[in-house]
Amino acid sequence: MNDLRHLLKLDLMLLHRNNMFVLALVVSVIYVGVFYLLAPIVNLDLLVVILIFNDPVITGFLFAGVLWLFDKNQNTLQAVAVLPIRTELYLWSKALILTSLAVAISFIMAIAIRGLHFDGVRLLLGVGGATLLFAGLGFLLGARSLTFNQFLMYAIPFLVVMGVPFLALFDIGDMLWYQVFPSAGGLGLIKSAFVPGPLWKDGIYLLQLLAWNWLVWRYARRLTLTHFV
Repeated sequence: MNDLRHLLKLDLMLLHRNNMFVLALVVSVIYVGVFYLLAPIVNLDLLVVILIFNDPVITGFLFAGVLWLFDKNQNTLQAVAVLPIRTELYLWSKALILTSLAVAISFIMAIAIRGLHFDGVRLLLGVGGATLLFAGLGFLLGARSLTFNQFLMYAIPFLVVMGVPFLALFDIGDMLWYQVFPSAGGLGLIKSAFVPGPLWKDGIYLLQLLAWNWLVWRYARRLTLTHFV
């Protein structure tokens, strides 16, 4: 626990120094502004789900990939490898901070848009689980990339695939149809936070999200540990 606490402190300082907290807040303000601009012409429940789900994608996936590539280019991974700590704590420290940031920002956005008219538990589970999942996926793609441009090359088709479950929001099939996609569980829970559905469906979304997190983080740990040499 002491090792993780020290890593969390260092990562907080690094994110603050690189203005990532400010960037996340600015993006959220832009999202809220977009909501009020589009509110007169689109379905509000649909729009708020899309905007809030985008936060875990940006915060978890892109930030994790960028942080990994930054540390790799700065030879930080080699330095971590010789420290008397478990190297997987390096991943968990960043993932926990990014997840906490995404959850905080999502609640700020939800309150700004909907007041207190949403289910906080479902929102917490959906955003928290989705951010943790996308952070693991960000580390995976980052570990497979040599440069930031290569990371973006991988990221674009990946994000397109992750966006397939959004079809269910437009009544193209049921969200249950898309559970093979990692993003579907978190998206389903976030939708339920604003448009409540059957509890058994939420149970399926949660189990799907837990299963994908277990699978992605198991693979991410194996792949990224090969770089700590």
